Amino acid sequence: MNTELLILGANAAGLSAASRARKLAPRLPITVLDRGPAASYSACGLPYVLSGRLASLDALLTHPPDYFRDRRGLDLRLGHEALELEPARGRVLVRDAAGAESWLHFENLVLATGAVPRWRPRPLRNLFAANTWSDVAALEAALRSGEIRRVAIVGGGYIGLETAEALRRRGLAVTLVDAHASLLRTFDPELTASLPDRLAALGIEVRLNIRVLGLSGAEGGRVLGVETSDGLIPADAVLNCAGLRPNSDLARAAGLALGASEAIRVDDRQQTSHPAIFAAGDCAETRHLLTAAPLWMPLALPANHQGRIAGINASGLTLHGAPARFPGTLATLAVPLAGLEWGRTGLSLDQARAAGYSAAAEEVAAASQASYLDPLPVTVRLIYDIASRRALGVQFRGAPGTVAARLDAAAIALAARLDLERIEMLDSAYQPGMAPLYEALAIAAHNAREH
Repeated sequence: MNTELLILGANAAGLSAASRARKLAPRLPITVLDRGPAASYSACGLPYVLSGRLASLDALLTHPPDYFRDRRGLDLRLGHEALELEPARGRVLVRDAAGAESWLHFENLVLATGAVPRWRPRPLRNLFAANTWSDVAALEAALRSGEIRRVAIVGGGYIGLETAEALRRRGLAVTLVDAHASLLRTFDPELTASLPDRLAALGIEVRLNIRVLGLSGAEGGRVLGVETSDGLIPADAVLNCAGLRPNSDLARAAGLALGASEAIRVDDRQQTSHPAIFAAGDCAETRHLLTAAPLWMPLALPANHQGRIAGINASGLTLHGAPARFPGTLATLAVPLAGLEWGRTGLSLDQARAAGYSAAAEEVAAASQASYLDPLPVTVRLIYDIASRRALGVQFRGAPGTVAARLDAAAIALAARLDLERIEMLDSAYQPGMAPLYEALAIAAHNAREH
C-alpha cells in the first residue's frame, strides 16, 4: 500500500507535523499511525485525572479522531504499531489492531514516536507508569477497584512529583523514592532544598539517596513493594517514574544516526541521516538555544514546534522560499508542587559551568505586587556569565500565580541574548495591584552587576 507522507505518532509532534503539511499541501496523501488508543491529547494534564480534578481522560482530548479524518483529511489509524523500517525501500512494516501485518510505502516519513520508560523491570500486576493515556487508564481502573491504598513512586522528576501529589490528594499513602540527593535536578539545588519538607507536610514520604534494587512480587505476579538499598518499601502498587528515554529503537534498527542521548540525530530542518526521513518530539535530539550543544529534553512545546518544522519540510514545500528551521530550545519548564510554582529556563549553574562559562548565580526574594498590598512572595535565581555579563538561565519559585508570566519574560530575555544591564533596564509594567515597581529579575540583574 502506498502513501506519500507517513507519520508515526499521533500526539504533539506527529499531529503538528500532519496539520502543517496539510495546510501547505491540501491534496497530499497523509497517513498517521499510532499504537495507542487516543490521538492529540494533553499528556501534561494526566495528573489532573489522577487527582480527581478531571472526571475522565476524555477531557484531555484536543479533538476527537474523526476531526482529523473529516476536517483535516488525514488517514488517522489508531492501534497501529510500526514494527520495522526499511529506509532504502521506503517502507514500514505495520501491525494493525487486529494483529494483521502489512507494509506501508512512503515518499517521506516523520518519526514522532515519543519516549518510553528508561527503567524496565519485569512485568507485575499493579506495576504502572504515568506518562501516557494507556498508562493512566490502567492505573485509574486499578484505583477505582479500591484495592490500592499504598503507592510507591520510583523517581523524583517532575512526572513523579506531580503524580505523587495527585495520588496524595486522592487519599492514598504515597512514598516517593529517588537515587539522588535532590529533587527537580534541572533546577539549582539551592532553590529546591525546601521541596522534600514541603511534600512531607502534605503527607508524602520522600526518601532520597536510595537505590532501587528491584520489585518484590508474590505468586500471581502481584507487586508487594520496592526492594531498595534501605530495605523493602511495602506498596499495593508501584509507579515507574524513574525517567524516560527516547523511543528510537525503530530508527536504530534501521541504521539512522542517533545522538549521545540515544535520541534520533536531526539537523535544524528536523531531517535525519536519511534525506526522506524526519524526526520530531521526544524521540528526536535538538540543540540548546544558548550553547548550540546537542540536547534531549522531552517537553510539550518544543515537540509541537519541531513537529511543525518537520511537517513543512516533509511536505516537500517551503515557507517564503526557504526550508523551515527549528532554532533550538531553552528547556523552559514550569510545574506546580507543594503549594508553590517552580519554573526554569536556560542553563542551571552546573550546566553553565559544564558548558565552559565562568558562571555565577544571584538569588533574590522579592514581591509580586507593591509591598503595602501584602504581596505574594516570589524568588528568582539568575545565572549569568561573569566575563560577558550575559544572562544564561533563570529560575523561579513563587506563590500560585506569580511564576508563569515572569518565566516567559525571562525566556524572551535569554532568547534575545540580553546582558545584565539590558535586563535591569527592561521596560516592564508597573501597577501596585498587579506588579511591583522593580521586578525580581531586574533586581537580580542589578545585584549581579554590582559584584
